[in-house]
Amino acid sequence: MLRTFRYPAELTKAQSALFDEWLVRTQQLYNGALQHRRDAYRRQGVSISYNRQTAELTELRAEDADWKAVPVEVARSPLRRVDRAYKAFFRRVKRGEKPGFPRFRSRDRYTSFDVGRAKVSGNRVHVPKAGWLKFKLYRPLQGKILNVTLRKESGRWHVCFSCDLGAAPPKVVVRQMVGIDVGLTTFATLSDGGEVAAPRLFRKGEDVLARRQQTLATKRRGSKSRRRARTLVAKAHRHVRNQRLDFVRKLACELFGRYDLVAFEDLNIRGMVHGNLAKSIHDAAWGLFLRCLTDKAESAGRWAIPVDPRGTTQNCSACGTRVPKGLADRAHTCNCGLVLGRDLNAARNIEALGRSAAAVRPKS
Repeated sequence: MLRTFRYPAELTKAQSALFDEWLVRTQQLYNGALQHRRDAYRRQGVSISYNRQTAELTELRAEDADWKAVPVEVARSPLRRVDRAYKAFFRRVKRGEKPGFPRFRSRDRYTSFDVGRAKVSGNRVHVPKAGWLKFKLYRPLQGKILNVTLRKESGRWHVCFSCDLGAAPPKVVVRQMVGIDVGLTTFATLSDGGEVAAPRLFRKGEDVLARRQQTLATKRRGSKSRRRARTLVAKAHRHVRNQRLDFVRKLACELFGRYDLVAFEDLNIRGMVHGNLAKSIHDAAWGLFLRCLTDKAESAGRWAIPVDPRGTTQNCSACGTRVPKGLADRAHTCNCGLVLGRDLNAARNIEALGRSAAAVRPKS
């Protein structure tokens, strides 16, 4: 079970300046390595491998004192990233998906580099040729460290530890289960009648974001004031993103503290974010919530079961009869006598499908 632990870095001015320099160098090397591969194939029909580019990097480090001052793991990280981008491209081509050829990265879109398996002591991590740097250890670091990444986001550096936590705990026997129907008016409706109010975090913060974007639009391109304004816009986005992540993580923990199995609709969210409801769907962050549910279930030994969403709203949860409804119809009324909210009816159908998919039965 792999997990990433991310902590805010507490750098000195010298360390911050050094990492900024390394970030620029790795971004340039990434673009150079990508251009090298493209030119070699277009002009000579030759595919350049990661090993060949690594060997050329070794020659460059031997001749260039500036590159020799950069740790070898840091220097190799953009080459590995280019190699992964190419492998992912060919994998998508083979599967018949939209390929998405690897793109060049500007400084604003290249924000991290790897430092390998660094030494960790308490709230400090050792980075080669930079010394020990401190980070805010606000939660315990667990598992075996596989890689350390330094990431800069909105003007602030973070230390990310990729860790192996070992095998996932065995699944528990299901005694309590629930189905969840996500929505926009109410964030989530539970099959036992409970509801989770929609936080609408982006709507609450869009006034601040709009003011900062208006300020950004007045700045001259390439100026320092424009870069500062861009940072403020990025911080506004980061604040909303962190609020969403905090909300869905706490909700996932609460659900698996009460239930052993949570069933949810396997929604095609990407296909839904079009039209007038696109902003509201993005604001609801269903995809983030469902990913957090799945990750939490794995680490807690619980069950997170995706089910086919077709018919969950239209079918009656009591008799199975199809009862057509439009988006404006908020109540479910069936000839069998069942009358309840459409979201609650859908949640009960989702729970039944989840029970069947997991091949389990509740125990008293």
